Amino acid sequence: MEKTQIYFFLEELNSINIPLLKKLKNISIIYRNYSKQNYIARALKIKEFAKKQRHSLFVSNDILLATKLDANLYIPNFNKQLRYLNHSCQKKISVVGSAHNHQEVRIKKAQGCSQIFVSPLYPTSSHPEKKPIGIVKFNLLRNNFTPKINICALGGINESNIHKVRSFSFFGFALKSYLSKKQTQKSLGFLNLIARSNVMR
Repeated sequence: MEKTQIYFFLEELNSINIPLLKKLKNISIIYRNYSKQNYIARALKIKEFAKKQRHSLFVSNDILLATKLDANLYIPNFNKQLRYLNHSCQKKISVVGSAHNHQEVRIKKAQGCSQIFVSPLYPTSSHPEKKPIGIVKFNLLRNNFTPKINICALGGINESNIHKVRSFSFFGFALKSYLSKKQTQKSLGFLNLIARSNVMR
């Protein structure tokens, strides 16, 4: 058995997310800054912070920056290029990705992803036009690929439904908007409990 994996998407460090991240253990940060605003400066600051807090760091869709920062790589669902297959850096770093359906999961597997976020599990405010797959379809998809690859949950996971998500013993899950607002000690404590718990692989 291995630890449950919890990932947080982060564009920059600020006065809200720094205190939250300092209270969390055994988590991973995915640096995603598609606007490219202060791209390198923000990456370096997050890298330094993650190292100090002992958080794992992933860089989104930029294998060169991931290599330079000695970080891991996250491949979003829209990147379907197979150039990552057998890339020399994959022997040194972890590669994870996201997908919306079976075909994209297969692509991510071909790209060398060890864990794949399938989304959206629940409705999201960022992509309201996308129909959520729900728990039943998520489990069907997961069962088609387990144990060859670890399928994680993404999309619409928040403080109100995270207890339900945890009850399904997912390999892990990712949160996007969680760090944008202050959270209660109860919520932070529950996440730390999850991060310390084991799930069957």
